[in-house]
Amino acid sequence: MKAKAGCGPQSDPEFFDALNELFAQYPEAAAKYAIKCMSMELDGLKIDFGRQVGVSRIEDGRIITEFVDRGTTRGGNCCAWKHDECIQECEPWPEM
Repeated sequence: MKAKAGCGPQSDPEFFDALNELFAQYPEAAAKYAIKCMSMELDGLKIDFGRQVGVSRIEDGRIITEFVDRGTTRGGNCCAWKHDECIQECEPWPEM
């Protein structure tokens, strides 16, 4: 049985309306960002972002993300934030 994410414009229309207005106000910045539902991490994997951080790398044409305890990372560039806290670091990617 597949569970639905329970998030997105259908479940949080006012939030997405406000985001769309903000993105329209800053189109150049908006082109660099996307909104992601975190239910896989929070509900599926039970990640505690206060204790853990995702570390992502490109490998064989895939993006691989592992979750490790904070303080054990190599200090990659932050590529995902939640309330001004880094929740995912991205290692530098190889030249394509």
